[in-house]
Amino acid sequence: MTLGERISARLELLGMSQSELARRVGVAQSSINSLIHRNKVGSKYLHKIAQVLQTTTAYLTGEIDDPSPDAPPPGPHMTPEETEFLRKLRRLSPADRETIERLTRSLGRAGD
Repeated sequence: MTLGERISARLELLGMSQSELARRVGVAQSSINSLIHRNKVGSKYLHKIAQVLQTTTAYLTGEIDDPSPDAPPPGPHMTPEETEFLRKLRRLSPADRETIERLTRSLGRAGD
């Protein structure tokens, strides 16, 4: 998908118009239209656009395929399973995260 297709898909999902997105970002509606229809590859407002569309710039630019705002950044050494584990880990409470960290530290020592 192109940048424009991803923006359009997020607009549709959120039930938002180009005009509303433009208003929230602080740009002209024609700027949003250009991103969507003229195959523009970027904008200095891309971070704000991603925020309003409840996603990430990495998703909008096609670096990753997960539109969720808490998606981990792309990494050359992460498998899809590792990416999913990290996503779940980030959603845990601080106490649960600490429990997981203690467990992984103890497992690391067990292999020594």
